[in-house]
Amino acid sequence: MIRIGYQGIEGANAEQAAHDLVEKVGITEEVKYVPLVDSEHVINALVSKDINYGVCAIYNSVAGIVLETVAATNGVELYIKADTTLNIHHCMFKKSPDIPDNNLTAVASHVLAIKQCEEHLHELYPQLAHIEVEDTGKAAKDLADGTLSDTTAVLCRKNAGELFGLTLMNENIEDFPDNRTHFCLFQLKPSTHEVPSLFSA
Repeated sequence: MIRIGYQGIEGANAEQAAHDLVEKVGITEEVKYVPLVDSEHVINALVSKDINYGVCAIYNSVAGIVLETVAATNGVELYIKADTTLNIHHCMFKKSPDIPDNNLTAVASHVLAIKQCEEHLHELYPQLAHIEVEDTGKAAKDLADGTLSDTTAVLCRKNAGELFGLTLMNENIEDFPDNRTHFCLFQLKPSTHEVPSLFSA
């Protein structure tokens, strides 16, 4: 079985990227997708050989280089097995339909998701404080299970909000419709024809 760790939890953009990369590479063995929340845990799992491949975001067309991944890969010799780019669409969810929008006090998500929606958040919800969470999917889960206050909204993929039973407030709230993130499938010991990562030591 091939174990592929990805940045985030179920419903995260990196989970979709992991599925796309498996198809792109043509892996025919059984695959287990392992949610590892953030880039540091993905790279640590690669180094310890708990996973065969790791999927992390490296660049967003709006927010730029994903510094979390740069920090996690610093000093680790990694190679790129494959890469892919996703169109990123953020939706805003609240916990339930009986919570009035004007009772909301904060919006939670990954720092880059918040950055990608800054203008719309300022225009539509200027009263909301911003709470940084390790992953967009985790923000949805945290709201659903009570880790986040009921007066918090979250930014995440539509499937993540639906997965955790949240109530949709707004779709495609990203500031730029061509918002894209580039993901890489990392490995430690490549074949000779594979390309060194930009983050190689």
